[in-house]
Amino acid sequence: MLKLIQISDWLVQTEPVVLLDIRSEGEYLQGHIPGAISFPILNNEERKLVGTCYKQKGHEEAVVLGYKLVGPKFYGFIELAYKEFKGKEIFIHCWRGGLRSQIMGNVLSTAGFKVNLIKGGYKLYRTQVLEYLSQEFTFEVLGGFTGCRKTEILEEIHLKGAQVLNLEYLASHKGSAFGYLGMPNQPSQEHFENLIFEKLRRFNSNLPIWIEDESRLIGRVQVPDAIYGGIRSSFVHFLDIPFEKRLNQIINSYGRFPADVLVEITSKLKKRMGDQANRNAIDFLNQGDIKGWAEIVLKHYDKQYLFGFSKRESTLSMNINLEEVDIINYLTGINNNKNGQLV
Repeated sequence: MLKLIQISDWLVQTEPVVLLDIRSEGEYLQGHIPGAISFPILNNEERKLVGTCYKQKGHEEAVVLGYKLVGPKFYGFIELAYKEFKGKEIFIHCWRGGLRSQIMGNVLSTAGFKVNLIKGGYKLYRTQVLEYLSQEFTFEVLGGFTGCRKTEILEEIHLKGAQVLNLEYLASHKGSAFGYLGMPNQPSQEHFENLIFEKLRRFNSNLPIWIEDESRLIGRVQVPDAIYGGIRSSFVHFLDIPFEKRLNQIINSYGRFPADVLVEITSKLKKRMGDQANRNAIDFLNQGDIKGWAEIVLKHYDKQYLFGFSKRESTLSMNINLEEVDIINYLTGINNNKNGQLV
């Protein structure tokens, strides 16, 4: 059975389903609906051939070439679908919900699968993403100098029921120049936005959403303008943790990486750190003195963060002294109170 559905029908799905993205591998890597399985009807090279044919010879010739390339692969699609998705309902999309998805839908439906074609395809999905991410956002922001364990603390309150948008996790990057170390490859900007959308749209908008005080860029991806605006205009719970403790956190996080890698990254900070400070930091690394290096780098990032933080409205922040407060219980209490619960 083959059924055409609206993107709105897809977005209200609450249970995990089989979603096949039948665009080429390159299109999928550029950005896809999170959770979609790459199931290309035309690979990168075949798609290029059909596109070239369309420009040079027109629609009919391109359709004929498309079927010529795809036809011999029909049995393989069915064989793989029986192996991986037997007995399951299947959702399919291509770029615009056009010929590619119609062909695959017909192939799998005639093989006995219940198939849903998403009208408008990935293009319409992206329209939904961009429209959603353009609205105004208000957050509960967790701030603090580098080494405060902000990300870890947010994950801990998430386990206690708080809604947390962990941008660094979604970006596969910890934010600083060293933030890619030990992390998976970053997503494309497009896919980063998709990941944020999928996370946010499942939150209860009437309850607090917690987020880390991020800069505009996280590695090579940019925080969407409205999200960044929300971070900058929302209340900040600033973690006040002693320098020495933060220093130990930095040493534990980055001291395990090879010195030559740290030297290469540190050298790129020369313009912002200043020549002398940068040279001293690199000298410490060459001497095997990780603590000496970390002290200089941490002071550099403290100055950067303080500069950005000073531009905020002073009434929109509050210091939390970690020497005096159980931070997890404290933030959980704030979250529950804003939920309207007793604390």
